[in-house]
Amino acid sequence: MDLLEAIDRGWTYEATASSSDEGTSFLTLLLTNPGPDAHVLIDAGTAFHGPDDIQPAVVTEDLLVYVSAGATEELFLTKACGSADAMGATNGMPYEEGVDKLPAELCRILDRMNEELPSSASAIQDLVWVYTDDHDFASVYVPEEEQKALLDILSSEVPDFEDPGYAVKYRTPDPDDGARFTGEAMEARCTFNVDMPRAMECTVVLLQPDGERLTLLSDFHVSRGYRLFTFTIGLEGYPPGAYTMQLESKRFGNTIASRDIHLQGRG
Repeated sequence: MDLLEAIDRGWTYEATASSSDEGTSFLTLLLTNPGPDAHVLIDAGTAFHGPDDIQPAVVTEDLLVYVSAGATEELFLTKACGSADAMGATNGMPYEEGVDKLPAELCRILDRMNEELPSSASAIQDLVWVYTDDHDFASVYVPEEEQKALLDILSSEVPDFEDPGYAVKYRTPDPDDGARFTGEAMEARCTFNVDMPRAMECTVVLLQPDGERLTLLSDFHVSRGYRLFTFTIGLEGYPPGAYTMQLESKRFGNTIASRDIHLQGRG
């Protein structure tokens, strides 16, 4: 049986945000079995809820545990994210407002990412925020060599999924700042598919939320025919908001291709 079924049968739990002496965050779970010996599956996507202003702590990898009759088992869930890692929970804060599962779609994606992209811990945190905080799929950032695998997973598991065409990388946790994310975007990787009618000199321009134009690349020669370009732009210090990156003809100023980038605050 899974954890929710066990709770329906009278099992009780205590879930607490914890951290090691080295600063590693995890979720401590005390699970009490009032009945006979049993195995319980804690599925990826299981969410423990705390105060309203704190994001749930979400288990990100399946865990099967055995608890003997009448016993209490102490578990240390290192494969959990949310408040326990990035959303402001303090060490020792309880998650006592209930437990449920996030959408089955997310659970399937988590299972596949753990199997096919085993080094994607930060991407898994980003993915959880897509489902709990309405973030864009573009915020799920993996190394370029893993991007195709990620898109294959999302396109097969998410109905009507559309590739956003870009990925935003955020600042990694600062150990001196309590291991919390700053919410600051570091860079965006964008792909343009361009079918050039003829060779021309181009510029790459970033349109900022206040309307200011920033030239990223000038005298960029693009030859005739179909081309696929990937640009990575630095965004450190840029505020959240709507940005647009454009490939423009340098001579005529017309836009050849563009890509919208939405930076979301994550502090």
